[in-house]
Amino acid sequence: MIIKKYNILLSRLDMNDIELLRQKRNSQNIRERMVFQEIISEKQQLEWFKSIDNIHNLYLIIHYEGKQIGVINGKNADFEAKTSEGGIFIWDEEYINSIVPALCSIIMHDYNFYVCEFEKTFIKVLKNNAAAITFNKLFGYEILDENASNNFYNCVLTRENYIERINKYRKAIANLYNDFGVLEIENFSFTNVSDKELIRLYSSLPTYLKEKLNSVLIAEGRTTL
Repeated sequence: MIIKKYNILLSRLDMNDIELLRQKRNSQNIRERMVFQEIISEKQQLEWFKSIDNIHNLYLIIHYEGKQIGVINGKNADFEAKTSEGGIFIWDEEYINSIVPALCSIIMHDYNFYVCEFEKTFIKVLKNNAAAITFNKLFGYEILDENASNNFYNCVLTRENYIERINKYRKAIANLYNDFGVLEIENFSFTNVSDKELIRLYSSLPTYLKEKLNSVLIAEGRTTL
C-alpha cells in the first residue's frame, strides 16, 4: 500500500525494509528517544515483523525528496473499540526539525480518524523528551498519567480534539501545498501489492473499510476484497 500527500510518499513496511529499519532503530540517537532502548537483533526484528504484518498494524516507511527518512505507524488497531496506538521516528537528521514530521503525523491521524473512523489514538512519550511532548500537544494529545512513576507518559488524542486543532493548521498547509483537504481514499494506491498479498493483508478488514479500499482497487483494475 502507498499513500501520497503533501509531496510525501508512505509505503507499507515489508520484508525488504526491516533490516534498514533495524539498523536505524538501533542507532543511539534514535534509541535514546524510545521507551524500549535495547539493541534489537536480526532474529528479534524478524519475529517482530511477523507479529505486526497484519490488519491491526500499519507501519509506513516515509519517503521524501527521493530518500527514505523515517517510519510512522498506527498499531494495535481495534476496529470495534475504534482505537489505535501510534508512533513516529525520523532518522534523517536533515528533516527532524523540518515540517515533514508534522505533515506525516497529519496524514497518519487523518488515516486513523477519517479513513478508519477511530475515536481515539494513544501514544507513549518519554518524560525527558520535551520536544516530543510539545509536538504532540499541538495535535491535541492529553497526558493521562502525569504523576505516574515510570519514565514515560501515556497520552490520548480524541477525534474531536484532533479535528479542532488541525483545522487551524490546514490553512497554513494549503498555502504551501495548495491542499486544504483531509486524507482521502484517492490518496491511496495498491499498485505495489500483488493480488495474493492484497487478499492476505486486507481481506479481514471491517466491511466499511473494505468498501473504501475497493473503490481504489476498481479504479486500478484490480481484484476487489
